[in-house]
Amino acid sequence: MSDTHWNERYASADRLFSAKPDATLEELAGALPPGRALDLGAGEGRNSLWLAGRGWRVTAVDLSDVALSRLAGQAAAQGLEVTTEVRDMNGFLAGGEQFDLLVLANLHPDPAERAELFSRSAAAVAPGGHLFLVGHHIDSLGKAGPPRPERLYTEDLLKDAFPGLELLRLERREGVHGDRDEPVTDIVVWAVRPADTGAAS
Repeated sequence: MSDTHWNERYASADRLFSAKPDATLEELAGALPPGRALDLGAGEGRNSLWLAGRGWRVTAVDLSDVALSRLAGQAAAQGLEVTTEVRDMNGFLAGGEQFDLLVLANLHPDPAERAELFSRSAAAVAPGGHLFLVGHHIDSLGKAGPPRPERLYTEDLLKDAFPGLELLRLERREGVHGDRDEPVTDIVVWAVRPADTGAAS
């Protein structure tokens, strides 16, 4: 989707999404030593701000300058440093930088773009670094996430999606939709690049 689409969505409300960081990210990344983190599709920055508050040096990438402006304002108000980049995600990843933590939270790319995004994301994880993904499972179709089933996730789709990384977790997460009292199913990936190998080619 275009930056215009997302700018219009963010501009339609004072805050479009929850301000709370993802609970599973808190659980999994909470014990990691701070390093460099990349939050792809960061939006208004709930996960970026939480990581920055724990000492991570965070780069937040999103198509929407409206969302990233909100993120920057919140960071300044909290005395945190977050670098924001109004960029296409694959375009940013093509720069070849590596990070100790890469976050893909609630992104559901078009299947035509997904393989490249996931491959580039895996390559952007530094040796010893981690990748975190959370998104809506196909079982949530019609309840949460995109209305197109091909954009939703399954275990089979994600089990080999990140070349060069070792899967530590690939599991469902049952919860309730944020604004409706309706059960939904998400899926979580937690993966690591072994410390004794280089980046994926």
